Amino acid sequence: MDLVAKKYHVTASQIALAWLLQRSSTMLPIAGTTSVKHLEENVLGATIKLTQEEFDALGKLK
Repeated sequence: MDLVAKKYHVTASQIALAWLLQRSSTMLPIAGTTSVKHLEENVLGATIKLTQEEFDALGKLK
């Protein structure tokens, strides 16, 4: 996950949110936040479009 995060210059948490949003159009992850900065990071995670290869590889992580 860290390699994908580095590619997009974002955090691993943002990649996780992007993966969850790309996984299902009927699922809405609710991410907690403790600051405005954290909220802004979560919102940016929703703008990331993973390639199919990245999506599949992340789905195999345990």
